[in-house]
Amino acid sequence: GRFIRIDDQCRTSMRGIFAIGDVTGEPMLAHRAMAQGEMVAEIVAGHKRSWDKRSIPAICFTDPELVTAGLSPDEAKRLGGEIKVGLFPFAANGRAMTKMSEDGFVRVVARADNHLVLGIQAVGQGVSELSTAFGLALEMGARLEDIAGTIHAHPTQGEGFQEAALKALGHALHV
Repeated sequence: GRFIRIDDQCRTSMRGIFAIGDVTGEPMLAHRAMAQGEMVAEIVAGHKRSWDKRSIPAICFTDPELVTAGLSPDEAKRLGGEIKVGLFPFAANGRAMTKMSEDGFVRVVARADNHLVLGIQAVGQGVSELSTAFGLALEMGARLEDIAGTIHAHPTQGEGFQEAALKALGHALHV
């Protein structure tokens, strides 16, 4: 094919040869390549590591910005099992109001049985800044209750993340 096949340690089919970045396929993101390179360096140094791409945030630096990390609702449904989705509109967010950028939302996708967060998406002005929190939540295996129970500073757009988790749990405060 068009890309070099790698395993979960970025090893190719040739012994001692690793591949990282765009040559290994989607998603073609600089922060993905950097993380892969760091992991390979650790493996070469004798540490045990493996690659897990589920928490890589992807961002469109457009107006409005788009951020996605993990699975969309449709992708999560295709995996089987019931899901919960919480969507919080920025029209109800104090910081978005002060910036006069109330268009957009934060959405959280989680398993219905144990509330494990599977994916997070956001659309709106400045939402690229939320990508780190989204990646961290997925990487640490956060559940809806973890996000809902974390104190989010007010007024910030990050509160939308907490509100989306609360909405998925049936405890929305500001919608």
